[in-house]
This record gives sequence, structure tokens and C-alpha cells, in this order.
Amino acid sequence: MIRIDARTALLGGGLLLLAACATPPTRAPQVPPPAVPTPETPASTPSPSPPPTTSTSAEERSTWGRLRSLFAMQGCDYSPGVQRWAKAYTQSPRAFVASWKEALPFLGLVVDELEQRGLPGEFAMLPYVESTYRPIPTRGDVPAGMWQLVPDTAREAGLLVRKDYDGRLDALASTHAALDLIADYYREFADWRLADMAFNSGEFRVKKLLGGRDARDLEAGELAQFKFNRITHEHLDRLLALACIVEDPARFHVTLPEPGPDTRLRVTDLPIGMDLRLAARLSGVPLDDLKRWNAGYRRNRMPDGVPHRLLLPETRVERFLVASQAMPQPLWNDWREERAARTSGIGSWASQLGVPVGALAAANAIDEDATVLPATRLLLPGHEAEPVDEPATAAGTRVHVIASGDTLSGVAHRYGIPLRRLQQLNPQAGRTLHLGDKLRLDAG
Repeated sequence: MIRIDARTALLGGGLLLLAACATPPTRAPQVPPPAVPTPETPASTPSPSPPPTTSTSAEERSTWGRLRSLFAMQGCDYSPGVQRWAKAYTQSPRAFVASWKEALPFLGLVVDELEQRGLPGEFAMLPYVESTYRPIPTRGDVPAGMWQLVPDTAREAGLLVRKDYDGRLDALASTHAALDLIADYYREFADWRLADMAFNSGEFRVKKLLGGRDARDLEAGELAQFKFNRITHEHLDRLLALACIVEDPARFHVTLPEPGPDTRLRVTDLPIGMDLRLAARLSGVPLDDLKRWNAGYRRNRMPDGVPHRLLLPETRVERFLVASQAMPQPLWNDWREERAARTSGIGSWASQLGVPVGALAAANAIDEDATVLPATRLLLPGHEAEPVDEPATAAGTRVHVIASGDTLSGVAHRYGIPLRRLQQLNPQAGRTLHLGDKLRLDAG
């Protein structure tokens, strides 16, 4: 039987704007776990007591309100760089809001995990800094996914990285791994700022620059003098800038988007794998959306030896459950596409293939008495040939996949390549870089 995981992306409620950021202490405090309210036991009385009223506002129940309640770092006034980045992010309020609207399904999952772990809400901004919450696929030894984890780090964190499944692109698995890293870095350095910097530049770099000092004694100005590269310092500024905007969006003329029913994702565990095209038909979810929410599966078929689960909008889960239970399990994971090439009823195809007409009709989202035209592309039971992989990059050639905030000069500095040489290797790269674009770092 299929079961629904208890973890859900609970998003909702209205948004009330909070007051401007208050000036915090000069060092980042340790975050206590979120307080769990305990209902009071009503006193025993001869007559029935009225039902207790709740003091929890709609703002506090909303995703943004829950996130603000987890903020624990120094936010708006940490450094001048924070203010510069906050203004840069909101230079086009419409584009900024649109990017968060696209990120909402994944944001809900991350906020749930932060609450359960008692981690600072600022780290919900980290996937936005890295990728604007996009599960970016890559090839080779380069970062991937919304957390932009490199293969070695991902594997050390327990993620599978294979051709047919990449845990870095799995929103749930990668979030668990990334937050495990953040928690480990905090246990080592006792400072959330350095946990972020270690995530960006590596823990050994942080250790070396600390030289045995206690990070909790570092003022913001002292930390700014550490010889990280510029990108690592800006990484922290950008994280705090986004938190600053979320803390008081009106200050930046922004109205943060509220999630709707179709952006609250629930985790559905499956007993066996299921073809993603079939899952899309059974749930009534557009295939492109389903693949984006479940990007860990690199092909249509869910391979063996990996987690079998789907992230689906909570409004579509019941439909999926009913439809999948009516679909014989031997048909779940082996489908192929074929042009019909003739006019006939879907029942004729079902009879020819020896499958229930209802199952074949459901897999193609048509009625059982529908007529199939020659140009129709049908989803039919049967193992699909494995796709041929794209030619590999020439041996020894390195590439960098563009993430949010990258610039040509920044990439050149990171890899120690003269800017002019990087431009020669990538003549197609203009002044504007796009997420997911690949820059060659070697001649190959």
C-alpha cells in the first residue's frame, strides 16, 4: 500500500508586515529549538467551560511568519554589504516576487525541516542564494541541485549520485544533507556565520583562518577581514540581505507571495517505482511540474536502489492514491511512447496488449471509449530503451555551472583564471549570465 509521509509542506495564512529590523547583539547567538506551545489544562468547574481561544495569528501560521520566528542572526544591520545586496535583490520587486513564487513549493519543505531541527530561519535563504531554489542538473565534478552540492560532498553526506538518479536534485534528500552539514559546521565553529562560510568555501578553509580562535568573540568587522575570497564574504551578506527583506518586505516595496493549495507539497512514499509520465497522468499534474518537483529521477523510469517517492501538491494526492491503486503494480514502472499510426479505439489497443482498458485509458488520460487518431502519441506498457548519454566533455576539461549571483569576474577569481582567458574560452557568455549556463574553464 502507498502511504503518505508525515512530513508535509504546510503553507498558508495571510501575511502581516512586521516592523523594521531591530539592531541585534554584535555576535550571533545560539538558536534554541522553536518553542512548542503547551495547552493549559482547564480548571474543573460544575458548568462546561467555553472553548479556549488561540492567540496564534494568521501571520504566525503562514510560511513567512514561521520563517521570521526562526530568524536568529544579525540581519539588516550586520554590515553595509547586507543593505547593498538587499537593494540589489529588490531593484525589480516584480522579478523578485516572481522568483519566490516559483520557489514556494520547495521553501515549504525547507521551513518544515528548519523547525524540526531548531536551525536559524536564515538558512532557508541559502538555496535562493545558491540557485534561486532551482534543482539545476549538471555533469561532472561540479555543483548541482538547489543547494549546489559537489559530488564528493554529496556522497560524504549520504546522497546517491548516479546517471539515473541524483540525490542532489532530490529536494527532500538534498535538504536533509545540506542541513546536516550546516548543523555539523555549527557544532564545530559555534557560529552560524561561519557555518554559512564553511558551506560556501569548505570547513578546512574556515579552520585555517580561525587559527584556533573562538569565533563567538568575533565582531562583524573582524570577520570581514578574514582572507576568504570575495564570493564567500558576499555569500553571507546575501543570505542576511534576503532575511532582511523577508523580515520587513514593505521597507523594500515588496509583497511576498502567499502559497496556494497547488504549492503545498506532500511526500508520497511508493512501494515500487513508477514512471513519471504515468504519475503525472494519474495525479493530473503537468509533467514539467512533476519532473521539477521530483528532479532526482534523471529519466522517466524510477531506477532500483533509490528512494521511491513523489512530491505532489496536497490537492492532488487523493486523486493519485485512488488512481494508482486501480493501476496494476506490474504496470507502474515500464512504459514507452509510440505514435498510434492508425485510427482505432483505446479498447482495441488494450486488447492487443493484454492490459485492462481502464488502466491504458488512465495512463493516457482519456476515456475508455475514446478513439485514438494516427498522430496520437500513446503511452503504452513495455520497457523503454535507455537514452544514449550525451558525449562527455573532453578529458581534463572543467566547467562551472552558473548559480545565482555569479559574474564572469567572480568565476575567474574563484578558479584563478585571468578574466580575458575566461572570456576567450566562453565567447558566447555576454554581460548577462543565466542560471544553469556552463562556462568552460580549460581549453580541453
